[in-house]
Amino acid sequence: MSEDLPQEALKTVVEALCAPAISLHGIDSQADRWREEALKAALPTLLARTSAKRLRNRLLVQADEKMLAALAADGTVTTADLPAILRTRRVWAGLVAGLARHPDQVEAAIALLPRLPGYEVEQVVRDWDLDRHTRVEGTAPAPRSPPGPVVSR
Repeated sequence: MSEDLPQEALKTVVEALCAPAISLHGIDSQADRWREEALKAALPTLLARTSAKRLRNRLLVQADEKMLAALAADGTVTTADLPAILRTRRVWAGLVAGLARHPDQVEAAIALLPRLPGYEVEQVVRDWDLDRHTRVEGTAPAPRSPPGPVVSR
């Protein structure tokens, strides 16, 4: 996670954090938990510093859906990462909403909507505040939608 890690060492660090911890008797579960925790903590920094496709793909496969959605929301994970992500996962609401927070990725987010189960589309709509995430600075906010019809008995 150190910012002063030389670029040349990045590949070695990524490979070490993505490889399971092995002992003489197979996978060392305690050491592997420590490795997974270190990877999870370092993932945002490593992805921000890594542009090599193979290394990024290796890191993306290690992340869980919650982490990937958060990284998409902050712009670290982009539409360029989708092929690597979608090779091992289905589309989920958090990823679509995270990508949609960036004006240059809205079209790609919309293109993912048909791949979502119906119940997850509602979650995207709730999480995706178009006014907050796509309004260009200096423009007026979108008008509020009118209240729904009032139902009485």
